[in-house]
Amino acid sequence: MAMLSDRDLHKLVKEQQIVNPFILEHCQGATINLTLDPFVKKYVSSEPIVLGKEVTEDLYKSFDITKQDFIVQPKESVLIQTHEYVQIPENTTARIYERYSVKSLGLMISPSHYMNPGYRGKISLLLINHSSVPVQLVAGIKICQLALFTLSSEPLTPYEKQDAKYMDSMSVSISKLHLDSEIQDYLKERGVKQVSNEMAKDLGEHLMSHVRKAAKELADIGRDYILKGKLPNE
Repeated sequence: MAMLSDRDLHKLVKEQQIVNPFILEHCQGATINLTLDPFVKKYVSSEPIVLGKEVTEDLYKSFDITKQDFIVQPKESVLIQTHEYVQIPENTTARIYERYSVKSLGLMISPSHYMNPGYRGKISLLLINHSSVPVQLVAGIKICQLALFTLSSEPLTPYEKQDAKYMDSMSVSISKLHLDSEIQDYLKERGVKQVSNEMAKDLGEHLMSHVRKAAKELADIGRDYILKGKLPNE
C-alpha cells in the first residue's frame, strides 16, 4: 500500500475531484489540508450512552460558529466536520492525520481516522480539548490532513456495497452504531425496535456467541485443511 504524493493528488483532483473545494496551496508533500466547517454538534444530554443503543439527534445541540463564539472547555469533546466534500476512489483508502500546529495547542482530532474505499461526503470527526484552558474554534482553520493510499487490488466490498451508513454526508454525523447488521439482527430476533439499558448484557452475550461461532468455523476449516489438504469449495 503506497501513500500518494502531492503530484498524484493533484492529478486525482483534476480527474476525479477527490476534494471540493480544493485549494492548491493546501496540497503539499503527500497530504491535503482540510478546513473546519462552521457547523459543530455537542452532546448536551446527561443520559449515559450504551453501546448498541441508538443515540438520537435530540441529545445533541448544533452550533454555527460563524454566528456565535464556540468554546471547547478542557476535557470536553465535540463533533466537527471538514468543510470539504471528499470522494475516495475505490482503488484507494484514506486516513485523516492531525496537524502538529493544532495538536500542540491541546486539541486532538480523531487520530488516524480511516475512510473506506469509495466513501463520499464531508468527514465528521471527534475533537477533544486535552489542554488545561478553554479553546475557541474558528471556521476555515486548516484543522487536519487527508492522505490517500493505493490498495494492492480492487476491493470486493467498497463502501457503497457495505452498509454505507455515512455515505454522502453533508452535515455533522452522530454515531450510527446501532445500525450495524449484527445489532439489527439481534433486535429482529428479540422482536424489539431498539436496545434498552437493561438489554445491554444480553446484547453482549448475543454478539459474543456470534464471535465464538465464527472462530469455531474458522478453526474447523483449518483442521480440515490440515487433514485433507484442501479448503472448502476447492
